[in-house]
Amino acid sequence: MHKPQFLQQIAEELGDSAAFSARAAGRRAFQPEHVEPKWARDRVADIEHIRLEVELDFDRQAISGTATHRLSAIVDQLDRLEFDAAELAIKSVRANGNPVEFTTDNGKLIVMLPDPLSAGAQAEIAIDYETIRPRRGLYFVGPDQAFPDKPVEAWTQGEDEDSRYWFPCYDYPNDKATSEVIATVPERFTAISNGALVATTANSACRTKTWHWRQEVPHCAYLITLAAGEFVELRDQAGEVPVLYYVHPGREEDARRAFGNTPRMIQFYERIIGVPYPYAKYAQVAVTDFIFGGMENTSATTQTADTLHDARAHLDFSSDPLVAHELAHQWWGDLLTCRDWAHAWLNEGFATYFEALWCEKNLGADEFAWNLRQDRANYFGEDAHHYRRPIVCNRYRAPIELFDRFLYEKGGLVLHMLRRLLGDQLFFRSLNLYCTRHRGQSVITQDLQRACEDTTGRNLDWFFDQWVYKEGHPEIEVSSSYDDQRKTVGITVKQTQQANQNIALFRFPVVVTLMQADGSETRHQVEIDRKEQTFHLAASKAPKAVRFDPGYDILKSLRHKRSREALETILKHAPEAIGRAEAASELGKDGSSAAIAALKSAMLNDPFWGVQADAAHALGAIRTDEAITALIEGLSLSHPKARRSVVRALGEFRGRSEAASALIDLLERGDPSYFVEAEAALALGRTRDARAFDILREVMKRPSHQHVIASHALSAMAELRDERGFGVARDIIAYGKPPRIRVAAVGTMAKLAELGDSRRSETFDLLMPLADDPEFMMRLRIPGAFEQINDARAISALRRLEQRDLDGRVQRRAREAADAINEGRHRIEESTRMREELDKLREDNRRFEDRLARLEAQPKPGGG
Repeated sequence: MHKPQFLQQIAEELGDSAAFSARAAGRRAFQPEHVEPKWARDRVADIEHIRLEVELDFDRQAISGTATHRLSAIVDQLDRLEFDAAELAIKSVRANGNPVEFTTDNGKLIVMLPDPLSAGAQAEIAIDYETIRPRRGLYFVGPDQAFPDKPVEAWTQGEDEDSRYWFPCYDYPNDKATSEVIATVPERFTAISNGALVATTANSACRTKTWHWRQEVPHCAYLITLAAGEFVELRDQAGEVPVLYYVHPGREEDARRAFGNTPRMIQFYERIIGVPYPYAKYAQVAVTDFIFGGMENTSATTQTADTLHDARAHLDFSSDPLVAHELAHQWWGDLLTCRDWAHAWLNEGFATYFEALWCEKNLGADEFAWNLRQDRANYFGEDAHHYRRPIVCNRYRAPIELFDRFLYEKGGLVLHMLRRLLGDQLFFRSLNLYCTRHRGQSVITQDLQRACEDTTGRNLDWFFDQWVYKEGHPEIEVSSSYDDQRKTVGITVKQTQQANQNIALFRFPVVVTLMQADGSETRHQVEIDRKEQTFHLAASKAPKAVRFDPGYDILKSLRHKRSREALETILKHAPEAIGRAEAASELGKDGSSAAIAALKSAMLNDPFWGVQADAAHALGAIRTDEAITALIEGLSLSHPKARRSVVRALGEFRGRSEAASALIDLLERGDPSYFVEAEAALALGRTRDARAFDILREVMKRPSHQHVIASHALSAMAELRDERGFGVARDIIAYGKPPRIRVAAVGTMAKLAELGDSRRSETFDLLMPLADDPEFMMRLRIPGAFEQINDARAISALRRLEQRDLDGRVQRRAREAADAINEGRHRIEESTRMREELDKLREDNRRFEDRLARLEAQPKPGGG
């Protein structure tokens, strides 16, 4: 499942990362103390095969049919079975063809067996059921008054434990079964499910068509899928594997553009894993209003239709990360599945890293390093500003709470460090053993560790303990000096994190390089394993620069103060683009003419767009006349992602008409990239130029991929602090406007609410109805808006949203926002109480001093 990365992409497109990322209010506990550990569910029976015979009624938005489970008892004298069946109407239950008694309670179906099963004995349980307008698991999509052109579709989404909302099942990842789905839909529809297509049968009298799919490789219930709609099928091939794309008519070219690299990805993964693609086909179905980026159902991934894009968007937008992530899950998460959610990084961390590995294969080492850099930034942001937890963690309220930056990004980065520790040959050999040994099974982290140890002969307890079972990361401080007499460089490395029972004193090997003025380097590897240690490295002369972990392979924070000359040498000569980019970022803190010249040269001439982008960002931080002149020249850069950074940097020059004029010129002449224009609009708002509002209002009318230009223009109005922006946003928050524009409008209103109490109250009143909005993206955004306007009246609405919404992400955001507002109110009340007590003390002190003065002024009694 591709979740945090997709929401990050949305945030970037909206120009409002605060909408979806963690707040900067400081780190909280991941869970309250009262949340108890959750352990893997006990199993009394092994589900061997699931047969779903269902009919979709699009008029009633209903599904009805029979779920038949073939199972064998694990325990003796098994006289009752428990299935998960949330909000399902159970009509009847049969065991081996005979009716049996059953009860339903609190989302559970309890089936009574008249003849208890002995261990190993088999039974077949058939459950007739129906549900109308399901709230989870199965989603019906179709036109309404606000969206008359929306296509008619139905699609399922099982992860984490939502399959129970559309068919009765054992809904937990520690059981796997083969499956078949026999779905009857309107005759014009295509129905896609797991595995191979067995048959299709038409019923002309009923004007229906039945699609029969069968999956021969066991998988978990949450991976069973059904998607139905008026799709066209596009066919591709990866060796012997059929590769299929399903989209609505008219999106065929967009589908090829989005999914066209899939066959190459399959062959790449087969080669590096050493295990052939394990299923009968690989399909990708692009559906409307999907609530994640993608979902890795075995052999039939569901993708958001939002990833389909035109040729102009393709200049600097790619579906490859999403496609590669979900495809990697076909091995990591589907063929091997975490036994319980505490170990879900074995699904998501693997898919995140293999997404990066495809980037390395397809685009090269620098793009790969940039991918990991973004993963580090996402992890550091959540760790610093939201909460901290170990990767393997079994204290949670809902499993979806675990699907965060620790599970995805930190999990992937840990695999990268394991790869660097073992070397490529042993790393991929270890993964092959892990995959082949546990093929078709449920796994825990110890299984991965054992496979690595059996392959390499190394004890890896220390590695998994510090990176997977403990919290945090090393916080490193480096300093160096040259001893001319001994001809050595002394390098002191300190770990400054506060080590305790939850946070390790880290151990890791790391590369240190000594760079001379001409760019030549000597490389050394040292082992960090203490709080502070000094290494003495031979060098015939003082190096121009010392580089600690030049490939940025270790997940760490780093403080390493170096001279401008050293940074310029790195910026000019470092072979890794990421090293040059980091030097550019550090040079931005210098501000001298020499630093500006070096940054300008890097921005205009570096061969990698990321270095150009970081150099532009650094120039924006300097904010001098020289910097602004350099940035205006940088508007001619060829790579659109580099131009994005240039226009973003120009937004740092608030009140500078020349920066605003350059941005206005770009917007008036246009740019080949949607995203450059969008970023220019946002930057123009940040300049607060008097000309900006009218231009932004016109820019909002431009069509773009997923309305990115209009969304950025709305966010720009908030940055502009122009009251007129409130009216523009207010007019487009209603259901019926494009969802991402609505989300941006909410952010604009919340930010402009800071202009005064009356505006804050009006914003609250306008946003209150949106807590019940039918669109998921809006319900996810509303809690942050309420927190931003900080109106105590929102607490009750947020508590209701937390209790009523079935999505764990919305629940958590509502809970956190309510807690933050409540804590703020308590702080204000406490501050007020303290001020009142202080005023009282001051008044008492003043009265005491007055009394003392009166006493001192009284005549003294006469002496004898």
